[in-house]
Amino acid sequence: MHQLITKIGKGQRGTKDLSWDEAKQAAHALIEGKATPYQVGAFLMAMRIKLEAVAELASFTSATRSYVSPVKTPADFNVVDVPVYAEKHNTLHVCIPAAIVAASAGATILFHGIETSSAASDLPRLLGELGIPVTSQAPDLPDVLQEKGFAYLDLALYHPPLAKLLALREELGAQNVFHQVARLLNPARAQSQVVGVAHPPYLGKIPEAASMLGGQRLLVFQGIEGFPELSIATPTIMRELRQDRVTPLTLTPEDVHLPLGSFSTMALPSPSSSESVPAQEAAIIHKVLHNQIRDRLRDWVIYNAATLLYAAGQASSIAAGVPLAQRALASGVAAHKLADLTSTPAPSRLPENKVVHA
Repeated sequence: MHQLITKIGKGQRGTKDLSWDEAKQAAHALIEGKATPYQVGAFLMAMRIKLEAVAELASFTSATRSYVSPVKTPADFNVVDVPVYAEKHNTLHVCIPAAIVAASAGATILFHGIETSSAASDLPRLLGELGIPVTSQAPDLPDVLQEKGFAYLDLALYHPPLAKLLALREELGAQNVFHQVARLLNPARAQSQVVGVAHPPYLGKIPEAASMLGGQRLLVFQGIEGFPELSIATPTIMRELRQDRVTPLTLTPEDVHLPLGSFSTMALPSPSSSESVPAQEAAIIHKVLHNQIRDRLRDWVIYNAATLLYAAGQASSIAAGVPLAQRALASGVAAHKLADLTSTPAPSRLPENKVVHA
């Protein structure tokens, strides 16, 4: 670790990228706890300042994947992988109602993330308020995905050492390379991925790293607060990976025949003394899915649902996904999907994924 830290920590002029094997060696040391706490902090912050090269990202991810078994799904089962490793402080989790709408229209969505107690609301708490299981184990997920079309995988249950490295954000004050690794982890090795990032450099690096890892189809964009969510108020800059080709795109709601909204449309509810923010969000989601809200918020949900339907191969374009999402809402199918997702309790079993180097 001393040599690896020296290589990446020599400043802007002296720093060098790690080779594939060196990045793999570093990942193993960090995941297996062989690096000292000082070395862990020094390495992660030096890499944060240097910024990861594409090959480094791919090597870190490949090494990290080697500690856990992938979620097994049928080869012809098109799952959309949606990693969520950012923090919400100002906006609603529109990805949840969007995914429920998309699932009701034929898509299969797998979210994975971690708890973020520092935020007013996060995915696990919001899903819990909705009554959707958040403790499913990897062996259970294929059945859940096939039956429900929607599932959430807690990274702390699936890959505990990786989750611990992400938790260092609280101490270090910034995300580290393993937040990008988690975005590329793709537990089910899904053919389609939808990834949100906060920092523009990753728009180019994520699809290239995914391609090196065998990824075939990926949408990555500068999402709201780093989430895999398109903005209803501003253009979204994205990259699309398809058949080893990366295409740059810029998308606005008007491009898919939806009206432009405002930032207030996306705003998180103000904390209430009588009700938590996740509970308030859950109530809003219920109203949207039951056609009790018909404003720009509904359009925002449709916009993001259409993106997931496109990623799932259910629509030929994001624009073509809009009427599918609109019909799912208007017909009540989306509301029925929410009821279906809450009808079965989450499996209660101990984690079966043990971290053993493969």
